[in-house]
Amino acid sequence: MSILNTPAITRFERRRNLTRDLLMAAAAELLVEYGYHKLTIKAITEYADVGYGTFYVHFSDKDDIVWAVVHHTAELWRKDVDDKVHQLPSPQREYQSWVMIFEYAWMMREGIVTMMGSSGSARLLQNYQNYLAAIHEENLRAGLYSAGLNLPPEFLAQYMAGAIVRLIVWWSENPNTYSPRDMANMIFEAVYRQPPPTA
Repeated sequence: MSILNTPAITRFERRRNLTRDLLMAAAAELLVEYGYHKLTIKAITEYADVGYGTFYVHFSDKDDIVWAVVHHTAELWRKDVDDKVHQLPSPQREYQSWVMIFEYAWMMREGIVTMMGSSGSARLLQNYQNYLAAIHEENLRAGLYSAGLNLPPEFLAQYMAGAIVRLIVWWSENPNTYSPRDMANMIFEAVYRQPPPTA
């Protein structure tokens, strides 16, 4: 498609997108600096240098903007995972994906606990589980994942997302000696009833 055939974005849309990006960047910075519980809409708008009411043009509340930041980050990670596993056959593909999910979770452990742990936001936790379920269902329907079970993809996707998210939160909240690979190994064995792939 030629750039000449692409619908032009209006000045208003550009300004609106820029403001949304400023708010998200401010929220991301403040999440790192102060954490989820101390994050406020007032702090976000002041950091982004926009009016308080402007926030509500783009987001409904704190969890809405935090989810936008988490989703954006998760999509970057997803691209990284896809780039690294796209040529692997099933079940190596899902195994390596799970290893990487737990490696990312290890790096974000503190944020996971505060945002999605027992004192975090049930909404953020649900959003993340829905996000992972959608990815798993997409991969199951495309034949990229296969649990070797004759069950509906939507059921398997919900099962896997629920198990992975619950394990990530449990693993992050409770002191243990399990590495990211240990976690991926155990979930692989629980699903496939066989040792994880070695290559």
